[in-house]
Amino acid sequence: MNFQTTQSVGLQNLPAKPDCIRLWVIIWALFWGVTACQKNETQPLPTLNPVAQIAAAETPAPDNVVVDGLVAAATEEPVLVNDDRPVISVWHSWQGELADVLMAGIAAYESQQPGVNVEAVYQENLLDAVTTAVPLGEGPDVFLMSQDSLGTFAAAGLIAPLPAPFDPAYLDETFNPAAAAAVQWQNEVWGIPLYQQGIALIYNKAQNVASLIPQDPTNFGQLLANAIIYHQDNPDNYLVCNPSLTAVSPDVYHAAPILFGFNPAADDRFIDDWGNVRLNTPEYQAAAAWMKELSLVSPPGPSYETCQEGLLAGQVASWWTGPWALDVLREAGIDYGIQGFGRPYVHVSAMFMGANAAERGRAEAAADFIAFWGAPTQQTQLALAANNPPASLQALESPEIQANWELAAFGRALANGVPFPANPLADAQWAPLGEAIQSIVSGGQSPDAALAAAETAVNQTITAVQNP
Repeated sequence: MNFQTTQSVGLQNLPAKPDCIRLWVIIWALFWGVTACQKNETQPLPTLNPVAQIAAAETPAPDNVVVDGLVAAATEEPVLVNDDRPVISVWHSWQGELADVLMAGIAAYESQQPGVNVEAVYQENLLDAVTTAVPLGEGPDVFLMSQDSLGTFAAAGLIAPLPAPFDPAYLDETFNPAAAAAVQWQNEVWGIPLYQQGIALIYNKAQNVASLIPQDPTNFGQLLANAIIYHQDNPDNYLVCNPSLTAVSPDVYHAAPILFGFNPAADDRFIDDWGNVRLNTPEYQAAAAWMKELSLVSPPGPSYETCQEGLLAGQVASWWTGPWALDVLREAGIDYGIQGFGRPYVHVSAMFMGANAAERGRAEAAADFIAFWGAPTQQTQLALAANNPPASLQALESPEIQANWELAAFGRALANGVPFPANPLADAQWAPLGEAIQSIVSGGQSPDAALAAAETAVNQTITAVQNP
């Protein structure tokens, strides 16, 4: 086994609680810094959009990791290779089991490609490191990050599109649709998705409500009818708690499964890759009206904390949330189930090719290494280490993933999702749309009036950014 590993100073920033994340700060700073959203590269998300980044728990790494039948020793010491083989540099911010799987995968790849060395370089602040190094010609051949910064990095020339056979057909055949869409930007393929994360309805089995959550994830009429009857029969209890149904704190992230759930388009986004805005549509108006109706039979002033407390206390039967909430439920001894509903945002950790790879004549070798990580075996191992569903359709159906009922359930929940925005302009949508939801839920504006105002505000912001 031959591989090198270089470790930069410091420890990876661990993901914050969902309600503490601020994605737009990083995206906005990157956009302006270049032109003037990860488990493993933590980026704050907006207050109005609380969600935990894709993250694997920090657990003690085993002494050895087995991938493809090869054993890689878990070590932080560099293994020196004294030969003349070309080196592919891979930058990452993974630790613990994920880093071990990466190293074992590198060992397996090198055994299959004896003419190549792979050097894994840990970067504490990965996005900053890539942004600084690539213009100097010192960036990585391959790097791993969430897809949030794809548009910004592509516009700045920090990453390179992947060559054939990486095309939309390959992605569609290989990966979950939302994950496949997440690594495409302006009709080009820029990377491959590795694993994914999003939200679903987590319900308390003791409340006997599984039959009240429709199996059809877009049957919003039935879910609303069931929520009304449930609250009538149990005046102090609520079938569903969604943090976005509040007039207090804007929350677009948790509203997304509802808004997109009313839109049957296979891939729809509030702002597309070219800056076109789609907010005030009949589908979103209908979704907003539904949210208003559900708010009448939901806990007053719901938030992440009140939804969690309500579920723990037995007053809330189901909570629209993600895997980051499960530890608390386990500790409380809650017997829970997971049912996907609506079309949630899908957050993806992915592998990209750095722009310097082609300059060094390593584009073909880098692309081959990236392709290796699209295989079901590697995807399954990464998903288990990250404790998030794999992006690969075959890996999702693997015995290892199906044996983990939580990963399998979240994998099904994300099958009809929408990629989390990777648009440099995405910051323009959060506040206006969040404020529109607030106004609709509080009764201050009708859905069409509120969404029309939001669409106008988003367009004005985009125009100001594009024409400073």
